[in-house]
Amino acid sequence: MLKYTRRLGASLLVATVALGACRGEQKQGPDTTALGADTTLNRDLALAGRDSTAQPQLKDVPPNSGTTKSEPRTTPRRSSGSSGASHTPSTPEPKTTKSGNTVTSNPGSSSNPGASGGGAVGTIAEGATLTTHSNSRVCTNTNAVGDHVTATLENAVAGTNGASIPAGATVNLTVTQLKRSENSRDPIVMEFAVNSVSYGGHTYQIQGTVASAAVDRIRDEPKSKDIQKVGVGAAVGAIAGKILGKSTKAAVIGGAAGAAAGAATAAATANYSGCIASGGSIVIKLTAPVSVKA
Repeated sequence: MLKYTRRLGASLLVATVALGACRGEQKQGPDTTALGADTTLNRDLALAGRDSTAQPQLKDVPPNSGTTKSEPRTTPRRSSGSSGASHTPSTPEPKTTKSGNTVTSNPGSSSNPGASGGGAVGTIAEGATLTTHSNSRVCTNTNAVGDHVTATLENAVAGTNGASIPAGATVNLTVTQLKRSENSRDPIVMEFAVNSVSYGGHTYQIQGTVASAAVDRIRDEPKSKDIQKVGVGAAVGAIAGKILGKSTKAAVIGGAAGAAAGAATAAATANYSGCIASGGSIVIKLTAPVSVKA
């Protein structure tokens, strides 16, 4: 009986262990299946098996931000000589004189001063004569170097292409030297620089010299000075006549001769101012051509 009980106990023990093993396999089955179904784990395992030295490709795009905006860079085009494009130079602002005339510079006969203002252009030749008369009285004792004086053109001066400087045009001059005469042989000096000619609302720069001018000689010392010189001459003549002639008649003749000599001396040693009267002639010759609008 004891023998059969031991065998039965051993069989029950084996059956219990087998049953526990089956239950353990049943528990492990669902866990293994769930583990295999975990896609995240599978992906991580797959990534782990790849080459770790490969660099990931970053394709992130930053969000569209309104704070910064990249401007496209543009490269300026270079104009070539064969493109035919012409460059238009800037036009300088015109200058206006105190009298309201517009100053037009003279670029010379080789260029066109009317390029900016339009219209036909002609040239007044070098050596052309401008006959003018002074618009004011100019004197060595009343004017000074640096004074500006004007003269009016009496006759029109013709040029090429129908251009001309009309009669009545105003010539502007500057006094450059003034000197009175100290005696009858000392010349009067009155020199001028020729600056420009104005007409029709325009002023043209010109180059020229004063060829001649009607300068009047005016005594520039008081009458008392002349009387003194004549009296000294008469006294010297009277003394000389009396000594030489030894008579009153000789002294009178000597005095008259001395007075005449004194008057001549006074005239010869007098100071003279030079004056160009208002309306006095001033003749100008151009030393360079001038281009004017026709």
